[in-house]
Amino acid sequence: MTRIRTDCSIRPQQALLLLLLAAPACSSTTEPLPAVSLLVTNTTCDMGHCTPLQILGFPSNQPHTPGGLWSIDLGIVTGPTGCLSLPPSGTFRVTDASTGATTTYTWTVSDPLALGAETDPDERLRAQPSTSPFVPATAAGWSIAFPGGIGQVTKAAAC
Repeated sequence: MTRIRTDCSIRPQQALLLLLLAAPACSSTTEPLPAVSLLVTNTTCDMGHCTPLQILGFPSNQPHTPGGLWSIDLGIVTGPTGCLSLPPSGTFRVTDASTGATTTYTWTVSDPLALGAETDPDERLRAQPSTSPFVPATAAGWSIAFPGGIGQVTKAAAC
């Protein structure tokens, strides 16, 4: 007859070793990034007419390129307000014309981002941020009033 042992004891050194080995297994580098929204108030609206605003995100890890700043197109707000979903990540590739070497810049919602708004799509290459950088993943939602929202990105409920 086989006897099954039902009591179990672990010495403190074994417990520490088990904890150290198990801890990395509990964290994941492939965890999905949080969903983040941006409520934009379009301050150009007058008597029912609003100028469409193209909202751009400018990652803080900007490469020095002759083509202007790297930006992420967050969407267009055509009415008095618009709720935009920030993408979880974005990439920008720069290719050295002389060597063909490519450098990839990656941004995620866990990295700083500044915002800007353009009313003329032809001006996209000259677009500049007009807010201070913020880290989107630190809140489920944010809000801003454009144009004129200089530095005024604020935490808000998700929209």
